[in-house]
Amino acid sequence: MDDANVPSRDWGCNYYSIGLPLGEGQGDVAALLRHVADSIDALRADGSVEVLGLNYSAGEVNEFGEWPRMVVFYAIES
Repeated sequence: MDDANVPSRDWGCNYYSIGLPLGEGQGDVAALLRHVADSIDALRADGSVEVLGLNYSAGEVNEFGEWPRMVVFYAIES
């Protein structure tokens, strides 16, 4: 019997953390979201990728202010 919450195929979850470059403008959340979208498009250029989730974190604070980051969770489809 298959459990609806468990994938029926073997798969792996990959992830990466991404933020804007350190410095002025590093806290621009709208620019960060565009940067994340561009990074996902770049992943898909290398093959079939399924985005499994996104996690936003206000992240650290440094001399330029807040430095938010996002983690992208994805699987490579076979």
